[in-house]
Amino acid sequence: MENKAYTFSFASIYDDIMGAVPYNLWYDYLHELMDYYKLKANKVLDLACGTGNMSILFAENDYQVTGIDISNQMLDEARRKVAMIEPEIEFINSDLRSFNVRGKFDMAFCLFDSLNYILNINELEKVFENVYQTLDKEGFFIFDMNTIRRLMSIKAGTTVINGDKYSCVWEDIIDHKRMLWQVKLKIYLKELAEYHEELHQETGYKIQEIKDLLRKVGFEYVDVYNSYTFSKADDNDNRIYFIAFMDKANVREKPALLKSVKNVKWGFKKLFSDT
Repeated sequence: MENKAYTFSFASIYDDIMGAVPYNLWYDYLHELMDYYKLKANKVLDLACGTGNMSILFAENDYQVTGIDISNQMLDEARRKVAMIEPEIEFINSDLRSFNVRGKFDMAFCLFDSLNYILNINELEKVFENVYQTLDKEGFFIFDMNTIRRLMSIKAGTTVINGDKYSCVWEDIIDHKRMLWQVKLKIYLKELAEYHEELHQETGYKIQEIKDLLRKVGFEYVDVYNSYTFSKADDNDNRIYFIAFMDKANVREKPALLKSVKNVKWGFKKLFSDT
């Protein structure tokens, strides 16, 4: 099967299949991180923005947003939604390893383990270099990743998802030798009477590998948290969040009590989250 992902077939049903994704929780957590570090942002870059759900949340809260995605079909869905609610968002069809944008940004973010799709550490370095070049000198970069442990613990198997306008066979395949989580999708679009297949692949990296790579391209300070908490991340966690700063001088000293309060708050939130 051809190695492709997020083409017309999956893009057209993505929001329906991913209806339970907690975008509002992600938005709140990013802002807790910003509050913790006393960060301000106006111009934000949404990397691997998909159908634009996070871009829309930011735009609706008065941010200037640019979204970038390699799938024009996903961006078509994003543009359709934006046309109905009219936030001002620029969407660019480009690869994260080679995109170009006008001006500098205060913040870049990349969520939903999108960077796990970059299967080679040298290619990931290109992404980080590109992000570094887009940020203002006081800018910062927040992204999440699935850990190797998380990806290799996914159970192989097949699930059938039936929607009003589609049927989708979702097959999880775990390649332990190459440390790959693969998802084969077989999608039937009822109204068009069309059958499509897609392949999605993710790999994982050690936390120290990612930190070293961020520093190599120029980021001066990096913190890593277990998702939706303010606890230091570990390779045995599932999903982890990185926050990388252009200039370590912009990382203000934080009261220990503040970290404890936020950690308790988000520890409780995580108990009730399936992500």
